[in-house]
Amino acid sequence: MVFRIELRRSIAPWAGLALVVIALGFLFLLSGPWWKVPAPWTANTTTTALWLRFLMVFLWPVAVGAGAIQGMRDSRSGMVELLSTTSRPGWHRALRLAGAVGALCALGFVLVFGVGLAEVLGHGGFVSVSFLPVLFVALLAIVAGSWVGLAVGRLLPHPLTAPALAVLTLVVSVLVWAAGWLSYSRLGLLTPTFDEPQGALVTTATSVDLGQTAWFLGLALTGFLLLAANSARARVLGLLPVVAGAAIALPVFPASADGLMAADSIAAQKLCDGPICVSRAHEDRLAALAGPGREALAMLAKLPGAPTRIEEQTAPTSVADRPARDSGVVYLDFQLDDDLLTADASTLRLAVLSGAGLPGCMPPSYGDVPDMGGRMIAAAYFTGELKLLPEYGGSWFRHEFGRIEQVWQKFRALPADVQFARVAALRQVLLTCNGDPLDTLVPGALR
Repeated sequence: MVFRIELRRSIAPWAGLALVVIALGFLFLLSGPWWKVPAPWTANTTTTALWLRFLMVFLWPVAVGAGAIQGMRDSRSGMVELLSTTSRPGWHRALRLAGAVGALCALGFVLVFGVGLAEVLGHGGFVSVSFLPVLFVALLAIVAGSWVGLAVGRLLPHPLTAPALAVLTLVVSVLVWAAGWLSYSRLGLLTPTFDEPQGALVTTATSVDLGQTAWFLGLALTGFLLLAANSARARVLGLLPVVAGAAIALPVFPASADGLMAADSIAAQKLCDGPICVSRAHEDRLAALAGPGREALAMLAKLPGAPTRIEEQTAPTSVADRPARDSGVVYLDFQLDDDLLTADASTLRLAVLSGAGLPGCMPPSYGDVPDMGGRMIAAAYFTGELKLLPEYGGSWFRHEFGRIEQVWQKFRALPADVQFARVAALRQVLLTCNGDPLDTLVPGALR
């Protein structure tokens, strides 16, 4: 009953509502990267949770600021001295207030995730329990932020405290997020802000989850103890949990940015049909790929050092990074090349044969003509027909198709043994990324 009254007379419901409105406003009113490859927020429940972690750069300041507004309530109402004379311990009142604010803020965050879950189900995405650690840490951060706001509002009951604290939290969050593009620091993980996910088959590393759990738990306990403290000594002792949390978390955090993300152990699990493997998240593609995949491997088998397997690329992926390569494996990236998720047999076969089984040496976002043109002709060598490749950025290449078709005609005019030797040489160029793919097939092709 008392807790229900606290819910009604506090800012808690409005804080939770603000988190819902701001988060859903970003997700649905803006055409942000959360709708695009390689990690749409509707592809996987873990990816949904990671995008909500990304939005914490804006949501955490709301929780902190709302807590600060509520923390000034007793001072604004002139009840500080009256409450200090009551027999009820201060932590009793603090528990009800902190519980109300923390619970409603957390509930707002959960509701946003619930909307994301509905979107995943509606778009036929992958659902698993892998999102739980990501979501748990985010909820702990929301609660910790609101409790720290309560404590600061109670200790500094000035009209500017809440807006100043919210702005300061926002500035720190934005700076940490921006700094993540330049250099990695363990200190950056002391905020809940996370970079956008690089793929729909990844999640946060266990070391990140454990370290942030320890840190935000310590931060939450410090916020609560400072809110309940009635003496200077109690306030000093209240700082111990946050110090202990930092002391535990910092050594646990990964030493480099490479350790921040890991493969989703459920979504990225490999399912194979002989030499053809896809992730569990895309297991419906295994039957579609098995036939054309084997046909393509048989065509490639005549080349020296030919690949013997086809595997889905499950590692974190980005349009700004050079694709992974292996002489014995043809990698297909269903995350980045999402057209492959609905492709027919001929398109899947073309994807395997492109570049004679190897990806380009330039990042997909670069749009390099010799790189893609050379891989198009290599695929056409096996199929007999020049086609646009079914991969990221392939549509922009339409206006270059005429030029590449001229090069293709020159290539087709070469003797069969010369064609074979140059396709084999192209594989070496793409494997080592040393040379011009198109020039390897037809020297001086675009001059």
